Formats: sequence, structure tokens, C-alpha cells
Amino acid sequence: MSKHVFKIENGAFGLTITDPEVTDACSATIADFDAYTCQITNGALTASPNVTQETVPATWCDPEENTPQVGATSYSLEISYLQDPDLVDGLSRFLFEHDADLAWFFMGLSGDNPPKAVGQVRLTSGQIGGEGRVTLTADATFPCDGKPIVCFGDADESDSVGGGTGLDATGATAGNPGAFTPTGADPPANLAALNAAGITASPSSAWSTGQHVLLGDSSHAHWDGTAPWVTGNAP
Repeated sequence: MSKHVFKIENGAFGLTITDPEVTDACSATIADFDAYTCQITNGALTASPNVTQETVPATWCDPEENTPQVGATSYSLEISYLQDPDLVDGLSRFLFEHDADLAWFFMGLSGDNPPKAVGQVRLTSGQIGGEGRVTLTADATFPCDGKPIVCFGDADESDSVGGGTGLDATGATAGNPGAFTPTGADPPANLAALNAAGITASPSSAWSTGQHVLLGDSSHAHWDGTAPWVTGNAP
């Protein structure tokens, strides 16, 4: 594998107390969660290895020996965010009121496209207030209840660990944004991949003003009634 660099440039983050019933991270979207994307300055799933040492006593033939025993890794969701206690529906209030509650999170490192993760966490309240005349931030760590499910890869090649399939798209339905079919299918990586895939537009006539589909590189494309697909939103 050659060198590869990844940056978060178009993330998405959401929480909900209501079970979104997500079983496939690749098909999950921020729409099923209360979005707090623009408050987040840092977000990550942190793994904590579960490694212990089993001691084998010394014998007349061999010295004492320690053998590592590896258990299941535990995870936590760690975020840094802009405090917003001046908002009635802000993240600061949500975490304060739901402290210790079981919740579900969505963390998309490329918006609704992979890579993205969904899981259950126990919420903890973050700091409220601080130094005067500066932008206030806070940190919070949410222990995961079980192992999150993660959709790895880009729009062409993805796999949801814990329940995903990584389906190739065969159709696209108009909307703002539209959706690729079948349900859970991965969007093509870019306009060239969209045209190469031979995806069928629905409707087959020219799409209405503003309608588009979102591609893996976060660009937009629309159908004008004839091939090939066209970049941007329908005029």
C-alpha cells in the first residue's frame, strides 16, 4: 500500500436519546440524529487495549515467565467543542440534562460518506463557563456501551465492520440531496466514477431546480435528461 493521508474537512456529528435502529454504519446518516456538527472542534473514537499478564511460575527447568493475555478492546468517544450555554437547544444543555444517560452517536469524518461510525455511549456533562472575554471550549469523554460499528473506505470501496455490506449503487433518485439505490449503497467517488458506473436516474427526465446527488468527494451532480451526468445542482 502506498502512502495515504487523510484529513477531516467536512465532518458530521450528532447525538440522540432515541434509538435510531442503525445496524449498518454505511447506510447511517446524520438525519437520524440531533446534529451538533458546527460546535465540534475535535472528535475521535479512542481505543483502550485490554492486556493483562499471566505469570507462569519458575520451574526447576525454566525461569518465571509472563505471558500477555489480550481481551476485547474497549472504546470511548472523545470530543472537544465550542461551549454554547447561551442557546436553549445547544450542545452544552443537551449534555448537562442527559448526564449519565444512554445515547447513540453518529460521527462522520466525511459528512454522510465513509468513513463514519455509529454506537452507544453514556453521556457526561462538559464544562460550563470559564475565562472572561475568550471563546469558551469544553472537552467530554463518553464511554462506549459495546463496540461501535464503523464504515471504512471511500465512496467506491467501503465496508461496515459490525454489520455492513458496501453495496455498489445502481440507481439515483432526485432530491435535495437525492439518494443512491439500493438502500445503503455507496455513492460514486466523483463525477467520472458516476458516469462510468452507468447509474440509472429517477426520474429519467431532467431533474428540477436544485436537485442533485452528493458524491464521495462531497461534490454535487445532477441528471439533465441525457447522458452523461452533469456537475452541480440542476439549474
